[in-house]
Amino acid sequence: MSSVSLVERNIKNRQNFIQLLYTCALLILAFKNITDSSVIIRKTDLLDNIIIIIFTGIIGVKIITQRYTYPKFIFSIALFCLCVYTCIKCYYFYLYFTALLFIGIQDVDLEKALNIVWKFKAFLIAIHVFTYTKDFISNPYSVPYSYRNGVQRMTFYQGHANTFSMYVCWISMEYLYSNYKKLNPIKLVLLWLINYFFYLFCDSNTALTIVTIACILIYISLIKRDYIKYYELLVKLFSKYLYGFLSIFFVTIIIGFVNGLFTNMFDTLNEMFTGRLLYGAVAYDLKGLSIFGKNVTFDPKLYWNGYWIDGMIFDNCYIWMMVSYGIAYLVLISLAAIAFNSRMDTRDRIFIILYSLYTIMEAYVMNAAICFPLLILGMYFTGKREPAISAGMKRILLKGRVVNES
Repeated sequence: MSSVSLVERNIKNRQNFIQLLYTCALLILAFKNITDSSVIIRKTDLLDNIIIIIFTGIIGVKIITQRYTYPKFIFSIALFCLCVYTCIKCYYFYLYFTALLFIGIQDVDLEKALNIVWKFKAFLIAIHVFTYTKDFISNPYSVPYSYRNGVQRMTFYQGHANTFSMYVCWISMEYLYSNYKKLNPIKLVLLWLINYFFYLFCDSNTALTIVTIACILIYISLIKRDYIKYYELLVKLFSKYLYGFLSIFFVTIIIGFVNGLFTNMFDTLNEMFTGRLLYGAVAYDLKGLSIFGKNVTFDPKLYWNGYWIDGMIFDNCYIWMMVSYGIAYLVLISLAAIAFNSRMDTRDRIFIILYSLYTIMEAYVMNAAICFPLLILGMYFTGKREPAISAGMKRILLKGRVVNES
């Protein structure tokens, strides 16, 4: 066997090991996340802690074996410390997992990892759908429901209808991302129909809206027409600035409304987003801004400026971050979307746009094990791996091998 072939095999083995570590970490968090909200698959606190320890060990091995430049090493430590600080202050610990996944994605093929992860998640969700359907057929009154404005919504044993719909939505996103090159109009229509089928039972507008936009954007990207270059320019523009624009927009609207400005615009947007902005205005007025994170709690029922509010719900994560997680994260994600945009392809840009839109309507987005586009930013931060081994890399490795043998 030639020296070059041996080097290539060693590199391939290392890449396979890296890929295995990261994929296992994602699978562990997929199991944790889905069972955290599951009604039928219960975990003890001990088992949950064991899962966290195993995840930390696996991703820890991945991180300590990576290559770093000095600036990226310092930034990675600072980012991890910031996320841990926010977790402690807010009592929300998903940022811990997100930070480790973000830092540890160097040399990982995200497409291959997600192609395994979405199948595992779909299997777990299918168990819930099958069990819920069986129990519903035998006794409709034995299964739990969610209710909104008197409308009965099926939960499929995931605690809440929106939670179940969120998993179906992001399993769909993972499928679309990992199979982007194999997609065609028929597959897009079938995927949309699956999501629409569950929408009929869960009545979750956010999930269906995001999947619909995803299918439209991807369909246009698949069309080979003269105007496709203009479409790609628009995708590049929106993916670069949309998250930053929406961050500034929602923060300005909330602060302005509380101080007597933008009243008509606020009322229109609040109705459009089913009351999400009102919760944000109340939270900001009572709790103020957060830079790096703080714990925010409210009474079950409170009165504010003529409104009686039963249970504060934060479904707009731009607003939730300005009040609880910290504005620092709005700034960091906005800057990352701008800084890495020139290196992204159309697929990555589309999913950054979808992430930015989803952030308007849900608060799950800071959990990268559920909403994976943050990992796209991490992939470009750590240095996206090229599929082919460069001649220069071969020479360096061969030189090192000769030195070691001598």
